[in-house]
Amino acid sequence: MKKAVDKCCKTPEECGDCPQNKCLIGFAQIAVEYATQRSTFRIPRGNELIPQQDFKVYYHEDLNRALVEILCQCQNCQDSHEEECVINVTRMALELALLGDNLPYEGSAFTYLMQVNRLHPDAGARLLEGYKERRNIA
Repeated sequence: MKKAVDKCCKTPEECGDCPQNKCLIGFAQIAVEYATQRSTFRIPRGNELIPQQDFKVYYHEDLNRALVEILCQCQNCQDSHEEECVINVTRMALELALLGDNLPYEGSAFTYLMQVNRLHPDAGARLLEGYKERRNIA
């Protein structure tokens, strides 16, 4: 997951100085690093701390790959879904960078993909295709 998120980060030439906590990708990197260092899946208030004022344009192909990787890491916990889960927090940051908004997530990658496909047909089709390919689903 870390490699996929890191790949979304633009170069210093493209971005300049990066205050990670104000950048969607930087924030996602911080979230993954925090969870790894603390051996936890939960980031207290992580879903509330996602920067909402990052309007940079990122490479959609990299965001698609990273979002697919994150969805593949999802435990599909459904009713036990936690907003503060590192996978959810990272998904929210990347989703905001890709789609420009956040969609409700109910703990099911497949349900989420159907929702993205309905609301954002182009992005949804690419995500669904990538997810099926990554999961080896025909």
